Amino acid sequence: MNIYEAFETSQQLVDEGKWIEIEFDGSLLCSICVRSASPELNAKLRKAMTEEALASVAKSQSLETQLGDPDREVRLFAKAVVTDWKGITDREGKKLKCTPANVEKIFRELPLLANRVKREAYRWTNFRAALEAEVVGN
Repeated sequence: MNIYEAFETSQQLVDEGKWIEIEFDGSLLCSICVRSASPELNAKLRKAMTEEALASVAKSQSLETQLGDPDREVRLFAKAVVTDWKGITDREGKKLKCTPANVEKIFRELPLLANRVKREAYRWTNFRAALEAEVVGN
């Protein structure tokens, strides 16, 4: 294996996202499609971060206030990282459409699920070109 095989990213996986299966106690609960949470790879995330920063400046918020906002990462993930989902419902079992508002709602209500999804979005190996080639080859 050479350095490119190890580290080259798949632009398709970065742009379209990778499906992550969320299991609990051996049962599939849902699937969530995520783009990379690396701003270096994900142009949509860079754009969302820029928009968020500009909005904070317009509100005259200090950098400390901006960075200390616990909901900042949730908003960014809702706008630019989570692209789709299957099997997500509300408390009454009604299917929820994958929208930024619904992603924020679910992530705030279920922080352990949010942390699981975040880990997968930050995991660089999920977006390797070699991974895309393996999936296509099978």
